[in-house]
Amino acid sequence: MISRKLVILAVAAAVVLLNATAKSQEHSRKAFSVRLGDAEVIVPTPLGFEEASSQFEGVKANFSATESPDNDMLAVYLTASDCELLRQGKQPSMAFYTKVSVLKARRAAPFSTEDLAALGAEFRKSGAGIMDPNGPNMKAQLEHIEQALRSRNSATMSVDMSKPVNLGEFDVRPNVYSVLLIITFKIASSSGESSTPLLAGMCFTRVKDRLVYFFTYRKYQSKADVESLTTFTKKWITMILDAN
Repeated sequence: MISRKLVILAVAAAVVLLNATAKSQEHSRKAFSVRLGDAEVIVPTPLGFEEASSQFEGVKANFSATESPDNDMLAVYLTASDCELLRQGKQPSMAFYTKVSVLKARRAAPFSTEDLAALGAEFRKSGAGIMDPNGPNMKAQLEHIEQALRSRNSATMSVDMSKPVNLGEFDVRPNVYSVLLIITFKIASSSGESSTPLLAGMCFTRVKDRLVYFFTYRKYQSKADVESLTTFTKKWITMILDAN
């Protein structure tokens, strides 16, 4: 079933890590456009953020390397303060960031409101199993991330994660199906271990009859972060739909 395949690839794309400094290459854009078949999709830059993959080679390389092989990563947005840290050659906080992806095989394929409704129904039915870190889909994605991080960092590194907890749907419209997850990543390397609880907004969005994945991430420190992330995500998705 195509809707199950789309859910699997979106969940895999939600699992992403970044740990790199980089040199700035160009100024951030207020919006970018991408052609998906005969449709041109415009993505406005959210307030307080900068599109980072076009500015920082290391950001683009790390996010592309850890992206699901079946997806195309289109954009990465970091906070303006994190981008400034990168310009100074310092490590970004990565406390709040976003990513835009599409499924390679369906870049040009029309996607109807009925298709989106079926995708949402499939996630409600099978999401828990798909997100199981011991299941074949997530194990394969974690192995892919480990290999990518090792090749980027030239060091032995292992990545583990808790089973994502589905905190529920927070934005359901004819062209939007969004759920909020919380995931804890554990990374072990020769330099030590770290554990990071992360809120992840996963938005299946129909834009100009195309399916685009929008992901928003925020390190979890308090319950207020849930409201902050969901409010931000709904506003940004509305901006995107209005721009198209």
